[in-house]
Order: sequence, then structure tokens, then C-alpha cells
Amino acid sequence: MTKPTAPVFELQTYDYSANAWETVSTHDTAADNRAEGNAYYGYQVHSAAGPTRLLKDGATDLGYDNPDDYYTR
Repeated sequence: MTKPTAPVFELQTYDYSANAWETVSTHDTAADNRAEGNAYYGYQVHSAAGPTRLLKDGATDLGYDNPDDYYTR
């Protein structure tokens, strides 16, 4: 039986001038027991300023894949 790996969170914001998502920070729960909480807090802080998403192991956990959806909420 394989042991499940600890999730890695990646906080990204959208840069319209580059037309791309940019990584703000990465939080590895295997290396830091507060990484998950720090990732969710970082999402709250950055999402107030514009399109932001939080990836968990590469899949969107919070936020939008389409940055224009941020403005339609």
C-alpha cells in the first residue's frame, strides 16, 4: 500500500499585462505543519486585490481558472 503524499498549495494571481497566472507563493504541508493555514490566509489577502486562485496539488481549490470570472461575482 502506498502512503499518500502531503498536499502542496500554490497561490497564484493573474497578471493581465503578461496574460498569465503568476505564482506568489508555494506551501508544502510535508515541510511545514502551518502551510495549509498560511496558504488559505494568503488567498484571502490576495483575493481582495484581484483575480487569485489557490491550487492544491495542481488543481484549483479556491478561486477561478478564468480571471474574468473574478469581476462577475
